[in-house]
Amino acid sequence: MTTARNDDVANQKRNFTACLTAAGEMTEHYVSVRDFEGSPVDALKAAAAYLQTRSAKPLMALSFGDTASAAGLLKDSGFAGLPVSLLEHDNGSRYPLSGIQIFAVSGVPVEEILLGGKIAGHSWETADARHLMLGGISPEDPGLSPEEQVRSTYNLIKKALSSSGFTYPEVARTWFYLDSLLSWYGKFNAARTGFFTENGIFQRLVPASTGIGASNLRGCAISQSVYAFKPKREGAGIVKVGSPLQCEALNYRSAFSRAVELTYGGIKKLMVSGTASISPDGRSANIDNPEKQIELTMKVVREILLAEKMDWENTVRSIAYFKSPEHVPLFNAYCGKNGLPPLNCINATTSVCREELLFEIELDAVIPG
Repeated sequence: MTTARNDDVANQKRNFTACLTAAGEMTEHYVSVRDFEGSPVDALKAAAAYLQTRSAKPLMALSFGDTASAAGLLKDSGFAGLPVSLLEHDNGSRYPLSGIQIFAVSGVPVEEILLGGKIAGHSWETADARHLMLGGISPEDPGLSPEEQVRSTYNLIKKALSSSGFTYPEVARTWFYLDSLLSWYGKFNAARTGFFTENGIFQRLVPASTGIGASNLRGCAISQSVYAFKPKREGAGIVKVGSPLQCEALNYRSAFSRAVELTYGGIKKLMVSGTASISPDGRSANIDNPEKQIELTMKVVREILLAEKMDWENTVRSIAYFKSPEHVPLFNAYCGKNGLPPLNCINATTSVCREELLFEIELDAVIPG
């Protein structure tokens, strides 16, 4: 197993960064397009060329920026048809695209998953596990109530999973991007809990997850992406991982696991959910203090990593969410002060799940299994 930040990417005027992980016959690629110096379409074309030279198939993407402009940029740069969550994000930049994170694999055949005649995701298989990713799934009717849109989205995901031989209890990680999140987050949690109860999720594995406020290109209340994992033989598996410094999210009626860990292809991958400044009793901590919120959040995440014998250098991708772009320098200062390695990270200005929370981060990390 090798995990690397590719040196050749450093010569691309910081247009993008990438990490790769060898897992058996498969190599996983995580590409973060960001920090534009020049044209965003040139940056995306460079990322597309990077993947093409490695025979890597893009699977799914998370995009933050002006949604209509981002859709055109992706199409023009070689990512036409890629399942993507096109999420609105105003970072005050002159660029229409502020950041995009692309998941890709090489070394194994990849099959397309269709919904309504469009590519909704991909599935792929190794000797010891089957994998699936769906991107940017939103309800067919944006005129439904937000709660009904949650149900509609879940039904579409179940349909896509079933078409590839998966069931929802095999979903390991989810991303929820909710328009006007703070106005209906409680109703979203109730709808998710109801779906999990009906489908036996609480008796299986509650996925790791991120829930963030961001509008989408279609004007729906929700855009959801998922990653599913099905072990094929002994030695491959998935387990829930707790947080040493935080209580279970279920304690305050939010149905996600703090992290999950997968074992396959000679590696262990830790997927850490979106994490914010929440104390052990489930209350928001360091209200009105963005610097302290960042400090506590990063401490919480590092303790999860350390508990699984990992650290920041094992991180292969991350997304940092800020309520205000003015807080980004505080995050950069924290990373510098504490000697963190360069993180394969994009930044997004969004709302977090509570009005008083100012910062959240999610990440994946990998070590030999």
